[in-house]
Parts: sequence; structure tokens; C-alpha cells
Amino acid sequence: MPNIKVLKNPGYLYDLNYLFYLKFNKELCIESVEKSRRDEAKAYFTHISTLFGDISDDLFVFYHADESGRCFMITYFFDPYKNQFATNFDFTFLKNKLTDVDNLIKGLIRFYFTDFPQERLAECLESREKLFSAIKESSYDNDKKCRLYEFFHSPLPYIQMLQSELIEKEILLTSYYQEHYNLILTAHNNTSIEVLSQSIKGEKDFTFIKDEGKTLFTSYCLLHKYWMKYFFIPEGVIYFLGYDYAAGMHAYLEQIKTPPLENLCAALGEKSRIQILDHLLKMGEATCKDLEKIFDFSGSTAYHHITILSKIGAVKVRNEGKTIFYSVNKPFFDTVRNLLAKYSKN
Repeated sequence: MPNIKVLKNPGYLYDLNYLFYLKFNKELCIESVEKSRRDEAKAYFTHISTLFGDISDDLFVFYHADESGRCFMITYFFDPYKNQFATNFDFTFLKNKLTDVDNLIKGLIRFYFTDFPQERLAECLESREKLFSAIKESSYDNDKKCRLYEFFHSPLPYIQMLQSELIEKEILLTSYYQEHYNLILTAHNNTSIEVLSQSIKGEKDFTFIKDEGKTLFTSYCLLHKYWMKYFFIPEGVIYFLGYDYAAGMHAYLEQIKTPPLENLCAALGEKSRIQILDHLLKMGEATCKDLEKIFDFSGSTAYHHITILSKIGAVKVRNEGKTIFYSVNKPFFDTVRNLLAKYSKN
């Protein structure tokens, strides 16, 4: 079995973003915790929010989650840089990315209008009138529409506020990590490769790491203490683990085996995702770039759909160098069939 190498910065930066995510999605954060621990989680999240102080409501557009639980900042300024997780991904890297104001604004338009075809998306990127018309015609509630109008009417003050508040909270987070780093050390000492290997859906074990000269990384979170997620990266695999991840491991593994029916219906209730699954079934596997070309998706739209399918376990992930291939996870649908069998006549 491979040894585990710890990376500080990825988990630390996720925690920084999670602090803001918690501000705008507290109920969603509580619901993501195993039911038996939700009262504890509610008290914990309240404690963290109080400890780190107020966050401006004006940062709503950056951190409010969509129906799949994604927010803009993590979708555009965290997940896409996974290939840098083991190298230069730190707070300076993030700050530099946020100085590209035009790219940030374009990213927000793409995020809030994920399902737009390329042509209409291009119109919104070029014309404020077209963008405001899109906001008006959208299915968003009035509160979100107002926030989007206000941001896109004068985005620079909001972006400057984001940059400023991230710097302010990062200073506080540094102190918090220094005071509580023993929790990370304890979590690392108790981390089991055998248990981690069970959570890679569709993968047998970690032998590919040894066979291909890869590395198994972990990066721990002190604020998002219940979290567990992994990414395939060029250097191997990186696990993000909240320091209390072990307590939620049973629920995590059960969720993989039997996804909640409401989550399943939400994920598969979109026609585009069924088309993606049909294509993967026919072709065997495909990349995000393949899906963009075949279905005329924007990059963010393809990523959005495949992320939701991956999140519930409907597709498997295979890493080949820097290219990620997706395929149908057939054992998952065996589980779904069994899950639905109780509603059948026999």
C-alpha cells in the first residue's frame, strides 16, 4: 500500500471558501450531515460563524448555492485548478486569479445561465441589455433576480469587497489553524488507506498508484470537519478530509450504496443528463470536451451536468494523464433497480 502525503493548502483554501459558503447556505450544510448528528452540526456551524464574524450579504452572488449545491467561487476558482493542488495552489494563487475582473464577470454569467446555448451566452457576455433581459426571463426568484441586477449593473465594488473580505478572513483562518492544528495531526494518524479505498466509486483499489508511480495525498479541513471528497490529479489522488470525517464515513459509504431517492430524481430529471448517459452507454466513455462538441454545451454546462452525475455515482471517473474520462457506472444502476423494486408489483 502507498504512503499518504499531506498537503496543507488545498484543504485550507477550501475552508476559507467554506466559511463564506456557510454564510449563505447554512441549512444546506446542516442537511448534508448524517441525520443523527445534525443538532450537533447546527451548533457547530453557529459557533464557527460567530467566531469568524460577519460576512457581507453583498457577496451572495459568489457563494449562494444552486440546486445541486454548487456555488460560483468553488466551481470556478477551486475545482478547475485541481491540477495545481499539489504544486502552487495557495492563497496568493487565488488572489491573483481574482484580479482578472473580466474573467470573473464572464464566469458569473456562465454560472448563472449554465443551460444557455453558446450563441445566447455570447450575447449576454457582450450586451448588458441582453443580460438583464435574461435575468428577467429566468426562473430565479425575485430576490435572486434583484441581486443579479445589482451586481451586473456595477460589479467592481462587489468584486473589491470579495477580495477584501477574503484577505480579512484568511488572517483569522491562519490563526485558527495554528491553534487547532493538533486536530489535523490526530486525523492524519487515524487515516486508513483501506477505508479511503472503499470510497472510490468504480475503482478496485490503490494499486494503480504504485504501478504508475503516483502519490496518495490528503488535505485536511478544520472548518468543514465532516467533509470527504477526492479528486484524481496528475500526481495521483488527493482526498479532502474534514478532521472529523471518520464519524460520517458510515453514512458516506451507505449513500454511495443507496443514493437518496430525491437526490436521484433531481439528478436524472434533466433531459440533457439522460442524453449524456445514453451517449456514454453507446460510446463507452467520453471527456467533458467530447460532451461540449456533441451537445453544443459550453464548458461550464458540460462540467455542471457531469459533476451532478458523478456526485450521485451515476458515472465513473478514469484519469489518464491530464485527461479525465467518464463512463456509466453500471453497478450504481443495479443499486437503483433494487432501490425501486419495493414499488413494483412483485
